[in-house]
Amino acid sequence: MRFSITIILSLLFCLKISAQGNAKLVFAGEINLGNNYYGKHHNESHSENLFANVSNELKSGSVAFATLGTVLIDIEASPNKANAIGTHKLIRVPQSYGKILKSSGISALSLSNSHVADFGIEGLQTTSWAIRDNRIEYAGIKAMKEYTMFERGGLRYGFVSFGTSIHSPQMGDSTMIHKIVGALNEQCDIVVVAFNFDENTLYPNNAALFYGGQNAYIKKAQTFAHTCINMGADIVYGNGLKMPQSLELYKDRLVIYGLGRFCTPYNNGLTNDYGVSAVVEANVYSDGTFINGKILSYKQSNAQGPYEDKHHEALKFIKSQTTHNFPKTHLSISDNGMVASTSESAYLQAMKLLSEAQRHKGKPYRMGATGPNVFDCSGFTSYVFAKIGIKLLRTASAQYTMGMPVERHSLQPGDLVFFTRSSVRGVGHVGIVYSVDKKTGSFSFIHASVSKGITIDNFAKSGYYIRRYVGARRLL
Repeated sequence: MRFSITIILSLLFCLKISAQGNAKLVFAGEINLGNNYYGKHHNESHSENLFANVSNELKSGSVAFATLGTVLIDIEASPNKANAIGTHKLIRVPQSYGKILKSSGISALSLSNSHVADFGIEGLQTTSWAIRDNRIEYAGIKAMKEYTMFERGGLRYGFVSFGTSIHSPQMGDSTMIHKIVGALNEQCDIVVVAFNFDENTLYPNNAALFYGGQNAYIKKAQTFAHTCINMGADIVYGNGLKMPQSLELYKDRLVIYGLGRFCTPYNNGLTNDYGVSAVVEANVYSDGTFINGKILSYKQSNAQGPYEDKHHEALKFIKSQTTHNFPKTHLSISDNGMVASTSESAYLQAMKLLSEAQRHKGKPYRMGATGPNVFDCSGFTSYVFAKIGIKLLRTASAQYTMGMPVERHSLQPGDLVFFTRSSVRGVGHVGIVYSVDKKTGSFSFIHASVSKGITIDNFAKSGYYIRRYVGARRLL
């Protein structure tokens, strides 16, 4: 029986392949908790309850990302009048609001929103201090804090934020993108890139938002997102146009083109689509490959934080925009908000293969056995590869002639690794690469061991297999 790819990928996530690792990341839009400039001070004790309906969701992931749309400042700094263009009013709240952000569940903030520079360099500094003092990661201030690296759940994250405002790393600076994203990719397991379009700067009076039937915002954002992913980014998410936008899967990496306003309860423009908020969950493997996720719909009204939208307007909007802008993207979005990759990439094939292999862990070894309850080494590899539609030759030495040769420093999950045995001349044993340490190049492999049955061994810690290593082949 053939399962649909969506069902298979959902099962893979539920199995939680521990050696591979995975992470649940949560993404929300713009946060602006009020404004005490122009005398409009909003009571801090009331603001502490703004996240009451969403806090549990934000705290459910390994990391929760959002965009900050205000300055956190106590001192009487000089306002940056250049930021007050048209309806773009200057915004600030006290630095004590940092603890409200912390208690909300937000763990990483993009600061490339243009409002963060409303009070110049002093405002950028006090905002940074308030966020840092509450142990929230942040990025997006040119020359001060363009990117950051941190660890959660055994994985190392790189986070960088680009924008169109003068204080942020520029989205159009390809040299900077290559430099920062490329460096983070070399040092981190998962690289997240945020971006913020200031449409007042890009499109004064909303002119030229659309041309030739194409959304100019999406076209510009797509060029940026694809550049980042080509350089090693694993998830790209952004804000612009003040409402949720499309999703896209590019090279098995998720792009969230906009989440709109998330918690901006004192904004006068919360009517119609501008009052719609979305949270996107993204479940990824430790290399950043997107598995599945969910779109959660919220709404806002004046002086009230986000609350559940039972009509799912954000979901409907994102789904329709995705279908319109990216009809061929490898994502399925269901009416209940579930999002799944429909990609058949080599990595996802490897995850299906290893899910099947892990299912047999602990079963005994027997010479000549091909499963399903007992195996020898090549019987085991043949059995699990057959489950994903790949037929292997029967013996370890014959399997060593298949596929493409792979150097040890280039191994990937799903590769076959081969060894000699003291009683057999040439190749006498085979296993499947289970995980690879990105930093050291060491790997673990799952195989049918004579003494332990189906087991997972760490190559670097096994003198027996180090001495007998022959080579590797790739079939995926």
